[in-house]
Amino acid sequence: MIVSVTMAVLLVVGTVVLFRLQRGQDRTLAVTFLLFSATIVTNVDPLYRWLDPLVGGRNVVTVVSDCLMVAGTSALLWGVAKAVGAGWPWLRAAIVVVFAVVVVVVVTAFVALEQPPTTTTFMLVAGDQPAAAVYSIAQTAHLGVALGATGVICLLRLREARTAVDLVGLWLLVVGGVFGVVRMVTVTVMDVAHVVGRLDVTRALALPYDVTTPGAVLCVATGMLLLVVGHRLSRHRRARRLDAALARLAPLHARIGTDNAYPATRDAATRLSRTIVEINDGARRARQLLGYQERADLAEAEAALEDPGRAAGSRTRPQRSGHVPEQDSTSRPSAV
Repeated sequence: MIVSVTMAVLLVVGTVVLFRLQRGQDRTLAVTFLLFSATIVTNVDPLYRWLDPLVGGRNVVTVVSDCLMVAGTSALLWGVAKAVGAGWPWLRAAIVVVFAVVVVVVVTAFVALEQPPTTTTFMLVAGDQPAAAVYSIAQTAHLGVALGATGVICLLRLREARTAVDLVGLWLLVVGGVFGVVRMVTVTVMDVAHVVGRLDVTRALALPYDVTTPGAVLCVATGMLLLVVGHRLSRHRRARRLDAALARLAPLHARIGTDNAYPATRDAATRLSRTIVEINDGARRARQLLGYQERADLAEAEAALEDPGRAAGSRTRPQRSGHVPEQDSTSRPSAV
């Protein structure tokens, strides 16, 4: 029970944090946390014993929470895929179809089995029924495959991590995927063994189950949090680089920059791009060569727009500013 409460607390806190950090952004991972939280919280023993009798006392809360877990796992796979740039349309369609099929199988199997009175050990009590094995294996296989696919996607994106936080988050999701696959195999063997009466096999696999279940949840939850935090840190660092570049270019822009009467904008990247264009326009019209440090400042400003991950080191290797990044429709090739 202590493990369940710990997971519940982590997921509830993580849900609040993600919904705050992802304000105005895609909230797929935050919704994933919310679904996982609902699943884990409703399975905390005292709360479950209070809730289930309110809806009939036949473990309906179990099937509801398990369906929420299926939904959360589907959202996790899609959210992580989008977060690492693998949000392909075919993948989304496949996730939706598989989710629908699994929910239908789970609900049908639950209805078909002889449902025991409210119990916090549902599969121990009803696990000797074939329908219960189908019920458990369907959702477990979905969880294992989804976590495994999430882990593979993250493994293929490790080299694209821009911060140490991103890298740790990706590795945790990979480890969570491994735990999910091991848990899938373990639970499947346990369910089949229970149906055929091999309770010795079920007891022998209890330890791997007890390790992989919270291990998968904790690794995946922490990995998701770190991905969002890492993305937030990356955006914050880029914003600081853009502001710093604007400040460095301000004297040069005041001296030779043109006024192209661009519409006002609050976006720092757009303002920096326009500033570079106006400096280059002014230098071209005045036929004035820029000094070494001025060219270095322009090169660093362009690097901040083009590749936030490398911009921080560009001051030590200044280059002659040869072009203006195409950040908006106002950008034109540099004449400097």
